[in-house]
Amino acid sequence: MQEEMEHTVLIVDDDEIIGRALAHLIKHIGAASVYVSSGKEALQRIHAVEKPFSLIISDQQMPEMKGSVFLEQAKEITPDSIRFLITGYTDMKAVTEALNIGAIHQYISKPWDTRILTETIKAALEEHALIMENHRLFALAKKQNAKLYQMNVALKKKTDHHKKIIIEKNEKIAELTTQIDKAAENQNHMVQIEHILKRNQRLDQSDLNSLHTAMVGELSKQFADIAIQSGFEMPHNPESSR
Repeated sequence: MQEEMEHTVLIVDDDEIIGRALAHLIKHIGAASVYVSSGKEALQRIHAVEKPFSLIISDQQMPEMKGSVFLEQAKEITPDSIRFLITGYTDMKAVTEALNIGAIHQYISKPWDTRILTETIKAALEEHALIMENHRLFALAKKQNAKLYQMNVALKKKTDHHKKIIIEKNEKIAELTTQIDKAAENQNHMVQIEHILKRNQRLDQSDLNSLHTAMVGELSKQFADIAIQSGFEMPHNPESSR
């Protein structure tokens, strides 16, 4: 089970009283906060941190840099951070433009309702957690896919190697079969010679038995030689050593 994410909120407002009020509210939610008084300082903080801020809350009316301008630049640096703009009704044109270009996710009107703002911030932190979890799962899937690809390549190499061995064995078996057929052919010729000799009474039964034993021994020796050459091990026959 994934551990609960720790959130940090960046508060940007030239009014320190508002900054403290937001920091207190965020602490009550259970998140940490960092307060700066200008957009320029906020951009420096964003560049400096290793882990992106979960939420950035900026006031619109600030000297040097407007909140909408700051948040538009912040989006380019930390696109995964949720961005809120605090503004009055007189700044609705800037808010609309910021929403249209995606610089902000939501705006907070002054004065705000603390209960509604608390729930809105909680929802933003949950949204950021989901974004980061999706990134984590995507990176994990990418890593697992890379491993599966490597395993598939290795398996294909082994399969090709096994196929090669099988082909070589089949060729040896075919060669052995051919040689066995030739040996069987020779045996048939010897049987015919034995029959002719017996029919013509050139050899008696005792001589024929001796001839037969010699021929069988020679064929067995030839067969064993063929088997060994083809990579097959012949079982030891005690009778052959007698």
